[in-house]
Amino acid sequence: MTPEPADEATFDGSSAEHDEPGPERDERIDRIVVGRLRRSALSVAEVRAVLVEHGLDDVEVEEWIERYERLGYLDDARLAEQLVHSHGERRGRGSGAILAELARRGVDVGVAREAVGELDPEVELTNAIAVAERRARQLGGLDRAVAERRLSAFLARRGYPGDVVREAVATALPRERS
Repeated sequence: MTPEPADEATFDGSSAEHDEPGPERDERIDRIVVGRLRRSALSVAEVRAVLVEHGLDDVEVEEWIERYERLGYLDDARLAEQLVHSHGERRGRGSGAILAELARRGVDVGVAREAVGELDPEVELTNAIAVAERRARQLGGLDRAVAERRLSAFLARRGYPGDVVREAVATALPRERS
């Protein structure tokens, strides 16, 4: 639930967060963060940004982060695993794209790499082939070399590693093209 503008600033332009008593402010912040967490999983960095945006100092931010982690609302490793599943297995994204998404969301590089390392290479190749075959149907009228370049670039943009791209292109494009 997005707070009403009156929650954000008083009529004289001063920030309501500084005039608000502690318990009311804490309830408002909790409503904001939990509301966002209900809509989608957030990383620690994303929640930290929300808390800073609402005027909390570093000590308060860390207290809130620790509380949400303790309650099980925040877990970057679990978030990374979810993204590997949803982006890699369901959306047909490659490991590179998943790593980039995790980095964009502020997930620790080690946590991100560990989660992506759990992505089965055979599943990634299978996904790449399925994506390549769908895309190859749209490239049917092109010269093979042009189709290979375009399909390779498409798969690379989706985050697939070079060896997976080569194998998927070879599988998706027939040897003899007219």
